[in-house]
Amino acid sequence: MLKALLWKEWHEQRWRMALAGVWLMGVTAIGLKIRLVPDSVVLGLVGLPMAVLLPVFAGMGLFAEERQAKTMAFLQVQPARRWQILVAKLGMGWLVFSVPMTVTFAMVLITVGSRELPLTLMWLGFTAVLGFGVVMYFWQILAGLGVKRQETYAVTCAAVLGAWMIEGLLVDEFARGTALEFWVWMINPFALVELLDAWTYRSMTEVWSVVLVQCVIVVGLAWAVWFRFERLRERTS
Repeated sequence: MLKALLWKEWHEQRWRMALAGVWLMGVTAIGLKIRLVPDSVVLGLVGLPMAVLLPVFAGMGLFAEERQAKTMAFLQVQPARRWQILVAKLGMGWLVFSVPMTVTFAMVLITVGSRELPLTLMWLGFTAVLGFGVVMYFWQILAGLGVKRQETYAVTCAAVLGAWMIEGLLVDEFARGTALEFWVWMINPFALVELLDAWTYRSMTEVWSVVLVQCVIVVGLAWAVWFRFERLRERTS
């Protein structure tokens, strides 16, 4: 049954993946070709906004779109376990935003390579941005799991993003330079991207601490999404 669910999600979501890929590769290629600013600026201006927007774009087509089409209740009464439905949807949503980002990064490596940036730094940047997208994806799925419209899901995602931005500003304002700042900041998804700032001065302990905390958070969020989804009841009318 899982195979059938994956096939269903693929047929429903593949246009999103294609659109995201064409858009992302096109914008990146234009920026790198024109060369009005350094490659690092182009990749930063494209990569981080896409890591914010693409998970939202992918998530809109999972649960909210199903409810808008009034098919969610019928999907849940099919001979499939709840976890199979959840795995199919979350997995396909992850592919919708991660595949375009990965293909675009491969395109950059092939066409530009280390023209201005070391390959190591490019790999680190891609990993950090993709990791940020994954963490935000799970936060937004958890917050918007029960919404009934795609527009509401987008607003919910914006609220989640805004909340983490405010948290980062508050920590920087009131706990600057203290041990508390580091530990409270580590739970923020933006901590993954901030590691790229002054990368050469970062200790491996700091880097792995942030990565480990974010991995634990993703596991916790995945469990929370499953817990909520198991208890959701849909109306058939």
